[in-house]
Amino acid sequence: MKNSVNSKKTLPLTAAFIAISAILIAGTNNVLAQNQLNEADFKIKDFGIKDGKPWLSVEGKAGASKPQNASQIFAYVFVTDKGIFGVVSHGTEDSSEVANDTQWHSHGVTLDEKNCVTKLNEDGDAGVTDTVGVANTNATKVDKVMTALLGINNADAKVCVEKVFDSKP
Repeated sequence: MKNSVNSKKTLPLTAAFIAISAILIAGTNNVLAQNQLNEADFKIKDFGIKDGKPWLSVEGKAGASKPQNASQIFAYVFVTDKGIFGVVSHGTEDSSEVANDTQWHSHGVTLDEKNCVTKLNEDGDAGVTDTVGVANTNATKVDKVMTALLGINNADAKVCVEKVFDSKP
């Protein structure tokens, strides 16, 4: 008899759990549907440096895809002789370069061995037109470019690379 009493008490909890899970899954699918990521916007065609400004071009439309999820960061990344610079769009306000940080802006970045951000500054000035560029870096050489998705961990607020869309040496 004891088991039947316990099963009656857990049934409403189980039903509530299933209902909440269904709502969360529906909400997640809705967020994913709103996030119009076009990976061609991150597929690198060419890159270089011109007049002291690192630049890259993509197969899609540079800057057209922007994250709709506040814990995501889209980035065009330049590894140069003067450091790593990212041209990024995200939902967290951390830059004085733009009024709204979903607009593309730049950061100087330092990453650890796990590809998590350990230092961030406002170095560089982003430019996103037909190409993505970053001015005011003092760079004379671009060693590598990447396009990536970074995520913000809610538990410890660490920002880490979750996916590299494309990379060129």
